[in-house]
Amino acid sequence: MTQAHNQLLIETHQINYRLRSSFFYRKIKELNILTLPSIIANLLPLSHLYNWDQHAHWGISEDAFMYISNYQDLQYIQVFCHPKLLREYPALLSYYRNISALSQKAANYLIGINVARYENDLDNKNTLNEKQIELLVKLFNEHISLIIDSSIETFTKEELYGLLLASTGAQIDGAWRNAIGEEAEQVVQRLLVKEAVKRDLLLAFILKDGTGIETFEQARLEDLLRSIAKYRGLMLSNQTSILFAKEPDIALVSKQGTTLGIVEVKGGTDPAGALERYGAAKKSFEDTLRISPTAKTILLASCITTEALTRIRQDQTISLYFNLTEVLHEEEKYNELISYIFSLLNEQSTP
Repeated sequence: MTQAHNQLLIETHQINYRLRSSFFYRKIKELNILTLPSIIANLLPLSHLYNWDQHAHWGISEDAFMYISNYQDLQYIQVFCHPKLLREYPALLSYYRNISALSQKAANYLIGINVARYENDLDNKNTLNEKQIELLVKLFNEHISLIIDSSIETFTKEELYGLLLASTGAQIDGAWRNAIGEEAEQVVQRLLVKEAVKRDLLLAFILKDGTGIETFEQARLEDLLRSIAKYRGLMLSNQTSILFAKEPDIALVSKQGTTLGIVEVKGGTDPAGALERYGAAKKSFEDTLRISPTAKTILLASCITTEALTRIRQDQTISLYFNLTEVLHEEEKYNELISYIFSLLNEQSTP
């Protein structure tokens, strides 16, 4: 194995795990997993309003039911799924599925209900019908009963919380395999937002759905960064803007509306796809330069093979290229990229 191959392999792992870390953190926030136990906690004073006479019909084993009855630190609604709870609080669908150690895919496979459709619907526009709730309640309770029964009466509140996090982690890990390219784009977008804030340039976020803008507030920066996918771009105080899209991934727009530069972010980690990623970026650059011949083109890619690097260096359509791993790892490379991008935008800051 050559030294170049070894280095590429190391780089693949570096960018993969760096992006994976940011993806996991963002998803934990996005899924609101940490808020689910608090919803249950707020309901505990009202737990007497939920009748459990039909617990056997709902898939709860007698041994598991009696164990929780005698366990002082847990109440029924913390462990078992009641059909009225799912009618009243659809967000708890995710809670009971996770403590049952079932994935979204498993629920779909076992009872034919696409729970992702409902779990991702934060506005509760899609509601479960009675038959669906009956199937879900029985599925969740059968699985949590099995977990409690197999624990030989040692199941604890801490283990319940552990199941919630472990199941969520498995779900996020499954989603990660299909999201590395998108995460690379969003990491770069968030870096640009932070830099615009640091330079006191950021005024507003442009909503992707075309309904208007959200004025930037420093106190909401963390929330805004977490929700970066819902924005079309940034409006800057010097009358320029940064737009997020596809082909190009990022466009730098002058105060006259012309293209100052574009950035293509290629975060794939498979070395075998390096040339394909380069080819996709090249097409985007050529399309832009046909319309805006003076625009600067920036390639930000990971896992650049020797052959791909040779082509990039010889390609007249690429103004500048950066290794994404180096940008995320080395301050010097990060500053070089950021300085170049904002120098293009700052050219528009004077009349």
